[in-house]
Amino acid sequence: MAYDIKPLRAPTVSGATLLLMGRLMESRLFGAPLAAKFFKAAGIERFRSTRIDADPLYYPRRDAVLAVPGGGDRGTKDVPAIVEPEPAPPGDAGFRYPTMYDYAAAYRDGSLDPVTVAKRFIHVLEHQERGNPPLYAFVAWKAEEIMQQAEESLRRIREGAPRSIFEGVPIAVKDEFDQRGFPTTLGTSFLVRNAAGNDATVVAKLRAAGALLVGKTNMHEIGLGVTGLNPFYGTPVNPYAPWRYPGGSSSGSGSVVGSGLCPAAVGADGGGSIRIPSAFCGVFGLKPTYGRISSHGEGPLVWSVGSVGPIAATARDLAIMYQLMAGPDPRQPATLGQPPVTIDGFDGDVEGLRIGIFQPWFEDGADNVVTTVRALLHQFTQAGAELVDVEVPHLDQLRTAHLVTITSEMASAFQPYYRDHHSDFGNDIRATMALAQRLTSRDYVRAQMARRIAMRDWDRIWETVDVVATPTTAILPPRLPKDRLLSGVSDLGTMSKIMRFATPANMLGLPAISVPAGFITARSRRFWLEQDEHDDDGNVYSQVPVGLQFIGPHWSEPLLLRLARVSEEMVERPRPRVYLSAHEAHNPVEAGRDRPVNE
Repeated sequence: MAYDIKPLRAPTVSGATLLLMGRLMESRLFGAPLAAKFFKAAGIERFRSTRIDADPLYYPRRDAVLAVPGGGDRGTKDVPAIVEPEPAPPGDAGFRYPTMYDYAAAYRDGSLDPVTVAKRFIHVLEHQERGNPPLYAFVAWKAEEIMQQAEESLRRIREGAPRSIFEGVPIAVKDEFDQRGFPTTLGTSFLVRNAAGNDATVVAKLRAAGALLVGKTNMHEIGLGVTGLNPFYGTPVNPYAPWRYPGGSSSGSGSVVGSGLCPAAVGADGGGSIRIPSAFCGVFGLKPTYGRISSHGEGPLVWSVGSVGPIAATARDLAIMYQLMAGPDPRQPATLGQPPVTIDGFDGDVEGLRIGIFQPWFEDGADNVVTTVRALLHQFTQAGAELVDVEVPHLDQLRTAHLVTITSEMASAFQPYYRDHHSDFGNDIRATMALAQRLTSRDYVRAQMARRIAMRDWDRIWETVDVVATPTTAILPPRLPKDRLLSGVSDLGTMSKIMRFATPANMLGLPAISVPAGFITARSRRFWLEQDEHDDDGNVYSQVPVGLQFIGPHWSEPLLLRLARVSEEMVERPRPRVYLSAHEAHNPVEAGRDRPVNE
């Protein structure tokens, strides 16, 4: 079968040119012809002329799946029984992130306590914008609230009544979810007025489990981008490669986990927005089955392609986060009728596992990315897994259907604000939202017809393999310009490469996971890393992460988490260049420094 993804080509636009383009897109005179050119470059014109014979499928789960019994209702104030996988052995070499287990063990033996962790954390946040490089990972936090939570956790620990392994462990929440006392800005400059009165379901579960909720993390504005650039709050640092983008839209969550500030964070994924920052920041990210985790209390962005999920520094913490976050929520019908939440087989092997590879798709990326991912898959075959060639048809059609779906749903979500606030968006989002206004109801219905066709295609794939493997992204994290492009940037070609392997899981509601596959040595432009090691020519080098993605059938999260655990044992990760863990005593508080440490 022929591989049909067409490269997208459009000029990169930024600064005053991008602002002008957005204004012209909004105009009655110039908007239509400009939109027509973009729709041709993005494949939408071709999509409109394609014959698709199928009924629309508006939600990415089959009717049979919705009838699966089990799970039971669980209140947000109840802490589920969490299976805590055994911690990984210390090992003799290589960097190791501190885990929730490490925090819990230190709290038990008295070598550390939540109040000390909170003080260290606050110190970093107070100086984040003066760091070298700046962190820009949080958009909102309150020192007094962090300290109050920490003191309550310390009291429960001293009384011998910690609520769970989360007790006193710092966890961050993407600013796409309600957290009481904070506005949910969705990365915008104008949704800043009203603080949420209640927690989103996932935040309520974390609070009930005793987690130290440290603040709201930065994100690509309204989630409509995958680099992590935000002109209002800054672009979060990539801990391994500070001169490169962190990925988005869950950019702040990926950054705080990759830098060691938090063992885990909450993210959301409508087009790779958990998996992409996880890959770029060298950590683990899980996009669950559609409806597996409640989105109640999430800002209205998308309805049929989004999933809530965890980002974590280790596979075990990812599994622990998944268990707490997943399950039915009576306030959201899409979560009902799901099977019970388990991580059965997490400590198993991969003997006999069938890993599907569509070779032309897999290889449609940068050579260094593809080579790194293929090397890790070779280790899986040495451990007993089998690589099986598969064919994945209609990829280009599905990619375009996703573009139509996500932009249409976001345009609908922001329609109440668009008239008064269209000029308050960053320039890139302003231009994209203007284009979204010119999509039609016929485009949206056609996209859902394409979803039905693709669901049938992938049902046939699952008859022969257990998972499908791809690189998480087709390229390394792009370089970040020195001025961080405060005015925004539109780069359709780069965005399509970053998202090349992400969208099928979103359109079909399939679970998918990104795991660190390896690291590539790359040269820095060295415009702020003044004290880094360099060669005789003054060049600075760092290890840039590469991600491997596994996509599984609906409800196959336990298998994906097992693959993450196995991969973690195969890949040695270096220490991040920006490492700010509150678990360790080298933190700036003890060192007497006045800003975060650039290791």
